[in-house]
Amino acid sequence: MSVNATAVLKKKIKVDPGKPNDKAYHAVLSVLDEKGKEYGIPRYFSDFREAAILLAREAGVTHEQLHERFASYERGEEVSIPLTLSEETIRNLGFDPRAA
Repeated sequence: MSVNATAVLKKKIKVDPGKPNDKAYHAVLSVLDEKGKEYGIPRYFSDFREAAILLAREAGVTHEQLHERFASYERGEEVSIPLTLSEETIRNLGFDPRAA
């Protein structure tokens, strides 16, 4: 059975309190159901590309969809990608299909 879902990518900054000028950026991926409830806890990736590869491989997100949203992501904006997923695909993305 397929469900409508939304992948949400956000750019998060992690600052080391001992070195406030050294900032690390992470891509945070969440998958939400139609009501906006998350399928488990968000996943952290080292960068947009790593999350994009997973979305393309497992959820069929196209290069064009990712390319269109990359500039917004780089500006620190939250980007959303509408998806139609099976429970297996949600699991393959690293989320719990029963959590939402």
